[in-house]
Amino acid sequence: MYAKHFGLAELPFRITPDPRFLWYSDQHQNAKEKIVYHVTQSVGPIYLLADVGTGKTTLAKRIVEELSANPRYKVVFAFSPNLKTTNAFLRFVMDEFGVKTDRSYAKSLKNFEEFLIEQREKGVSPVLLIDEAQNMTRDMLLLIQHFFNFSTNTDFLIQIALFAQLDLQPKLNRLPSLKSRLNLAKLQPLDLGQTREMMQFRWTVAGGKQLPFDDEAVAEIYKITQGNPRAIVKVAHEALIRSAVNNGHHVDKDTVLTAWGDLDPEKL
Repeated sequence: MYAKHFGLAELPFRITPDPRFLWYSDQHQNAKEKIVYHVTQSVGPIYLLADVGTGKTTLAKRIVEELSANPRYKVVFAFSPNLKTTNAFLRFVMDEFGVKTDRSYAKSLKNFEEFLIEQREKGVSPVLLIDEAQNMTRDMLLLIQHFFNFSTNTDFLIQIALFAQLDLQPKLNRLPSLKSRLNLAKLQPLDLGQTREMMQFRWTVAGGKQLPFDDEAVAEIYKITQGNPRAIVKVAHEALIRSAVNNGHHVDKDTVLTAWGDLDPEKL
């Protein structure tokens, strides 16, 4: 790989959702602060809506890390809960929180409510974060709505944040009672300036100094990817491989275009 060639400690452009490489644009910072505020202040459930590759999973994992470091919160992070039945989803959630399930669905719900009450008495706030929530069925979303009933006159007994692709919105539109109880946060693609800042940030985290991409190369990456962070990472990664293979130490527009030709646009 190109890490040694460019004098880096590690690869800066990997698509794995490593929270260390999450660059906070203003919108990422605002979305994170909004979600954390709702979770920590028991303001109410919230969902983050974002297109594929805009950083929602990485953002979710950063929030999980920060909340898990505080003993006041008992955090469960459910990634892509593509389960077949609502009962299976309930059992999954309860197992993750360490709550005994029952053969009876109603009794399981009762056990979960009692657990939430016990946690409140101990000064602990259970938090459920669900990534890829667009995979949830209608009945699973209705179970989430039922969780909102576990509350006092002033606080919810469980704090919930959903992280989802745009496909979730039509499902919520068909469940107006649930939709009306959820607050919304959004992530949009980056602009050209943010694209450069994000690339430089990742380069620095990986141990680099000056980003080796010239202005035309960055502009071409932005043009190709339309500011989608995951796509930016893939194109930059491929361009650096191409540059290292040719024993180059900077990346120009032609290198980016050559790298782009080696990638499958449908997989960006």
